[in-house]
Amino acid sequence: MRRSTMRIILVLVIFVLPFGLVAGDHVELVKQGNDSFWAQDYKSALKYYHDAEIELPESPELEYNMAGALYNQGGYEEAVERFEKALKTQDSAQNLRSHFNLGNTYFQMEDFQKAIEQYQRVLELNPDDMDAKFNLEYARKRLKEQMQDQSDDQKKQDKKDQKDQQEEQEQQPDQQGDQQKPDDLGDQQDQEQKKDQQTQPKPKDEQQMSKEDAERILNGLLDNEQEMQEKVKKKRIRGDYRGKDW
Repeated sequence: MRRSTMRIILVLVIFVLPFGLVAGDHVELVKQGNDSFWAQDYKSALKYYHDAEIELPESPELEYNMAGALYNQGGYEEAVERFEKALKTQDSAQNLRSHFNLGNTYFQMEDFQKAIEQYQRVLELNPDDMDAKFNLEYARKRLKEQMQDQSDDQKKQDKKDQKDQQEEQEQQPDQQGDQQKPDDLGDQQDQEQKKDQQTQPKPKDEQQMSKEDAERILNGLLDNEQEMQEKVKKKRIRGDYRGKDW
């Protein structure tokens, strides 16, 4: 988002030497860092602040200035860390600015929900802060647009997934062709096996007749044989007679 569409407050802390502390190199380093910051040479400003940090570790005022330099270089994640450390100050004005610029940093990261929370915190401390009110409403608008965009993207993705699935289902029969499924192949094998069983001769046990049937057939054969013998015997008696004619 262009800066012209939102209000940014990045006021440097004018470094004041704590009471009882003798001036040293860090004072000059902070001053040079501030000069570079106003000249928009943020890389040099950050270097001076880092050098001063050796003698002033965890200084809320120095943390605030380093956060401002990082913000202007696009180092938003580290700027968030520095602004949060700057909140440990006893200076209420700096505390207010730190919350405000935290909101701006989150806004640039497109984390609009966290930006809204920081602007609301500013208004809790100062309800008349018009810059915070403006940025709060703008962040709410951007959050709404972001959620709508995400919803639209999700709908498009769902529609695309549905279309891909439908195309895959339509292509599935062509890919299979005449191939048989394992279950169908098993059924066919069962049918062929049954057919073979029907055409094959029955086992020997199935061909054997019952004992009663066998005896009946045997008796019939004996009767036929006895009858035949009787006929033959009679025929022989008639044929062998050669009597003389009287």
